[in-house]
Amino acid sequence: MQDMSDTSSTFEKTSQSPLAWGADIQLAVVFLTRIPWRLNGDVPPQALNRALRAFPLVGLIVGGGSATVFGLAHFANLPDLACALLAILSAVLLTGALHEDGLADVADGFGGGQDKARKLEIMRDSRLGAYGGLALVFSLGLRTSALIGFEDWTLGAAALVGTACLSRVAPALLIYMMKPARSDGLAATMEKPAGVIICQSLGLGVALFLLCTPGMAGWITLSVCALCLLIWKAIAQKQIGGQTGDVCGASQQIIEISALLTLASLT
Repeated sequence: MQDMSDTSSTFEKTSQSPLAWGADIQLAVVFLTRIPWRLNGDVPPQALNRALRAFPLVGLIVGGGSATVFGLAHFANLPDLACALLAILSAVLLTGALHEDGLADVADGFGGGQDKARKLEIMRDSRLGAYGGLALVFSLGLRTSALIGFEDWTLGAAALVGTACLSRVAPALLIYMMKPARSDGLAATMEKPAGVIICQSLGLGVALFLLCTPGMAGWITLSVCALCLLIWKAIAQKQIGGQTGDVCGASQQIIEISALLTLASLT
């Protein structure tokens, strides 16, 4: 396993060329969604480290698709609940329930394991347990109820885009701030991302979010999300001593839920 504190690599993680950004966006789309975009040539082992900066841009695709479905459902005069459920469903289909799967695995592991080894073992089990099932119910329910709570559906549509971008910064931040909880797996093989990559990811995510949210409500929501991420980091550190792919996936769900609920209460 490579040292997580070593950000040096033969792969130029900090390259700012248009080609590098294009490659990062492509890899991020392939990694985070079910969109059939075929990668060209060999992908360097640490390519995902640099592609973290493009994660918020994938939020534009997922959130944009979800917002479009939300708007079309409203134009079709469907009930508010149906509109919200269809919007969430579209995002789940676009991502292949990638983040929902991480949330369910973490809930099962943290809820059912007695020690770190057992928690990690449960998290690798593909079977869905009671804690995971409840986590999915609450995730879908809270996001749906938040969308229904917007007085104007156009604000809800904008919130879908903004929160999709912002929430995809969370995994990048956890990878940067925490050590891997396992000695194997994707998280363990990745190097610690370069600081400039994390700054670019955070800058893009925050900028896109604020473009989609009205005034002070956006800044308040950012503060709430930052607090929620720090709390989640502390929980993961206490439970398993670090981050895993599932922990990072769950963080996206936690931030998206927190952001949608906060915005719904403020707008």
